[in-house]
Amino acid sequence: MLDTLTTLFQPWADLYSASSWLPTVVIAVHVLTLFGGGGIAIAADRRVLRATPGSSEAFLAMAEDLHSTHGVVIGSLVGMVVSGVAMATADLGTFATSLVFWGKMACFAALIVNGILMNRTETVLLTNARNTIEMSVAGPEVTGPWAALRRHTWVSLVFWFAVVLLGVVVANI
Repeated sequence: MLDTLTTLFQPWADLYSASSWLPTVVIAVHVLTLFGGGGIAIAADRRVLRATPGSSEAFLAMAEDLHSTHGVVIGSLVGMVVSGVAMATADLGTFATSLVFWGKMACFAALIVNGILMNRTETVLLTNARNTIEMSVAGPEVTGPWAALRRHTWVSLVFWFAVVLLGVVVANI
């Protein structure tokens, strides 16, 4: 199967290796989208971990702030996937057999799953905070999702850093 895929992507691999500018563009897109999306996600994660909101209004403001970052982060993830596929298919034989590459892909997949779970938790938090906004102190319907959101935030940080670390390692194989 690897031979079939390598043959299928050989024209792309030949173009990629013969070009002086194409690898630069693809790698730049990959690094810049990682830097942009990952940086915004890590900054949002940091705000969540530093926050100690005590009212439904504070929970609502934090959740809305965090929710507003998703468009940029998702767009960046799409750019990372497209550029990553371009790089991987340019040297399929190397990447397909690399345990480091597959470790990075597993961390990336875990990051995506965690992001989906985080987004669901934010939605619950936003809904509950809006429903209890007249309360002066947030109740368990807000603080419970907040604790879950903080757990997802820690997971997010771990996997963003793991993806970057393994990306550096895989670039040197």
